[in-house]
Amino acid sequence: MGDKDVDILRPLSDSEVDELMQLYGEKYGPLNFHYLLLYNQRKWDRQLDAAGISRTDEAYLSLRKRFYTHRTGGFRQYGTYVSLHRDVVQSVSFYSWQPVEQAELFACLEQTQRIEWSNGALLTNVDLEYCARVKEIASRKGASGIQARECYGMVLPHAEARTVHVPDLLSDFELRRLCDEDAVMVHAVWPNKGEGSLAYIRALIKYNRTLGACRSDTGELIAWIFQNDFSGLGMLQVLPKAERRGLGGLLAAVMTKLIAKGEEVTLTAWIVASNWRSEALLTRIGYKKAVVNEWIKLLPA
Repeated sequence: MGDKDVDILRPLSDSEVDELMQLYGEKYGPLNFHYLLLYNQRKWDRQLDAAGISRTDEAYLSLRKRFYTHRTGGFRQYGTYVSLHRDVVQSVSFYSWQPVEQAELFACLEQTQRIEWSNGALLTNVDLEYCARVKEIASRKGASGIQARECYGMVLPHAEARTVHVPDLLSDFELRRLCDEDAVMVHAVWPNKGEGSLAYIRALIKYNRTLGACRSDTGELIAWIFQNDFSGLGMLQVLPKAERRGLGGLLAAVMTKLIAKGEEVTLTAWIVASNWRSEALLTRIGYKKAVVNEWIKLLPA
């Protein structure tokens, strides 16, 4: 099945994605990560469309997730979807509430030509009951290795996010929104950087919420945080020279409140299960562990 036009995965139209998002909202509520993934992408689509940016503009492909479903299946019955996204590598997200033993989802994963199994794809937010079978598929499809990390999805309901306590800002620091000139520095220390990732960071700075902490005397940027693809917290970084000054907790609290005041959405953050410092930081703000999933990095053939 080399022709993608007859691939088992059929692209969903904007109106179908809106319908799918509504189905997830009705079935699981606003704390659900699949609902939030759909919500955030439709927000991106509206922002970029309003700015006159084409859906095929290479500079903004990293902000354009595409949603698919089984070509002959019924997403309205089981919510079956596969999301494909490209920034540094292809990112893949998927889910269905059909019972696993009957799942049309696995037919999609096994038969599609759209997933880059042998080219280093990243499988995000993988439900634990899917993991063993998904890893077996990846091995058969040509991945030379599999690196899986257990991650926690932390959530904070919108009403609580609006009233989080924000620590006092120390007098030797100032907060500001990031600008394009900051992108190179942020990119230089980002652990996920790769080909195309600088453009991704520049696009996030231009169209998403960001926050940086700078020294009051020199203006030097020493810490920052981004709003992520789930409309939550991501890419929190404090440079070693400014660690243990409380800037991480301050930025996380301020960004939480900033997002909550700007849109009515559940606040979220993904952390690696072994990252107890980040878990403690988020817990102090009020976030609670909601889900445990795996993020699976496939090594290229």
